[in-house]
Amino acid sequence: MKRIDQPMKISKPRKNHTGFTLIELMLVALLMGLVASAVLFTVDSSAPQKALKRQAKKMAALTEIALDQAVMTGRDYGMVVELGSYRFVELVEQRWQPLADDLLVEQQLKRAQLLLSVDGFPWSPDQLDFSSNALFSEREADLEQDQKEQKHIPQLLILSSGELTPFTVEWRFNESSEQMLTELQQRYRLILKADTLGMIEVKELGHD
Repeated sequence: MKRIDQPMKISKPRKNHTGFTLIELMLVALLMGLVASAVLFTVDSSAPQKALKRQAKKMAALTEIALDQAVMTGRDYGMVVELGSYRFVELVEQRWQPLADDLLVEQQLKRAQLLLSVDGFPWSPDQLDFSSNALFSEREADLEQDQKEQKHIPQLLILSSGELTPFTVEWRFNESSEQMLTELQQRYRLILKADTLGMIEVKELGHD
């Protein structure tokens, strides 16, 4: 019987896997951070403009709700527009006072600035007088009540007849927000426009 010699099996030396080095891990982390930043910038580069547009559309929606309520309830409302806020008021017993409504509450705007125009001109105190004294000139004067009412006198009327003071509000970012925005974002503008019949639209300035 012949003897068959089996070839010797030579085992290959095992490689020692020591894992990633610290430098490699740091490079991976750096690359992941750069990719995440790029994606975040791409996704959120228009986030401030979208947020501003949502606020402007909310103002339009609340104004429409106020007009509908005025018609349905037979009450006359108004709107007070300031640089960083707006609120609704109500005419009660020939006096303007805050509107007590859970939905139509005062809106404080942290990043937005509002510029009101009426009849195509920037609003000024001597442009329109919707104080109760002007609306009800036959009423007896009451200095104490006049002073209390002063901060609630609206620039815009929202009437139970379904009529609305025609106006435009330019929406832009305020100065404190501009420090965190790009130059393009700083120039971003929105126009909210309303006519006498309560037709309200919001559009980007320079866009149809």
